[in-house]
Order: sequence, then structure tokens, then C-alpha cells
Amino acid sequence: MAQLEYRLLDEEKGFPALFGYERIPKEEVVARCLCDYFIKEGIVYELTSSAKEELLQVIYVKKVEEKPNPQTPGQISGMGYILLELREFQEDAESYPVMKTLEFGNLQDLLIYAVSQYIDFQESEWEKTSFEIDEDRQVFSLYLKKSKKEGVK
Repeated sequence: MAQLEYRLLDEEKGFPALFGYERIPKEEVVARCLCDYFIKEGIVYELTSSAKEELLQVIYVKKVEEKPNPQTPGQISGMGYILLELREFQEDAESYPVMKTLEFGNLQDLLIYAVSQYIDFQESEWEKTSFEIDEDRQVFSLYLKKSKKEGVK
């Protein structure tokens, strides 16, 4: 288990702590550090950087004007599975359609998707545009667009 803290990237205010997690699996810390976006309490944050302090992993974020996805809540943990939505990224879209929802029994399987730049899906090659965790809905989301050069990685 590890300790994790989200801090607002605001030097003038001394990088205030927003959210803290006292006992969080190390694999989940890694997954969260790989995320481009973090959603909590209806606010979308963009991850800017991370730091390892002696006993604490820190993720720095800034608020963005985007609205979170309005969907039915899932379940990140506690029920023995982790949800990952594969969403189609479209420029200037107000929402991104869910193409498929995957369920994993462990965080290692989720991490394989999180670190992959390309995903073969629906008989096509898709390129990752971003990865996020939505705590409000208890789901991870991977945003994908069709690769322009299928088969070339």
C-alpha cells in the first residue's frame, strides 16, 4: 500500500492539497500517474506532473473547463473488478461515445491498456489520445481515435 495526494498546481497558494489517500494499492498509484485527467466532485482536472516524496506520491493537477461524462456509475474496486471504457475521441465533441466497456479482475490488466499507445479493436487500429480516472462514476476511460496509418506502430 502507498500514500497519494493530489495537489493544485498553484505556486502562489503553496500547491494546496486537494485530495489524499492514506492506503492505496501501488498499482492504482501507477494507473493514476498515467492518467491525463482526473475527475472528482464534478470537476475535471488535468494532470500536469507527479513527484515522489519520501513517503508520499504527489500528483499535481489544474482545473479545466471540460464537463465530466454523464453516465451511470461503475465500480473501480470493492466488487472485485475494475471498469475501463473505450471511448471514441472526436475533435470538438460535447460527448464521446462508449465503444466498449472492459472489466478487469486486477489493476495489472488495466495498466497494460494504460501504457499502450495503440489498441487493436473492432478490426481496426486505434491510437490513444488520453486516459482518465473518473472517481464520481468509478471508472477509468481510454479515449481513442482511428489510427491514420493502420498497421504502423
